[in-house]
Amino acid sequence: MFRAEAVFRIEAKKERDEAVDKMSMAMKQHNKLVAERDDLRNEIERKQRLAIQAIAARGNMKEHLD
Repeated sequence: MFRAEAVFRIEAKKERDEAVDKMSMAMKQHNKLVAERDDLRNEIERKQRLAIQAIAARGNMKEHLD
């Protein structure tokens, strides 16, 4: 009886440790993907600002030429 409980306890601990490791890896992957998404959003915003500046500069150049 006690051996069966000891084996069960050891197996339960092993399963728990594996689940914790799997969760940690999943969280690392999630955080990596979130950071990548944020970088892409920042890049889009930067490109939009540059496009607006280019449009404004083109408008100013056209105004000076006219």
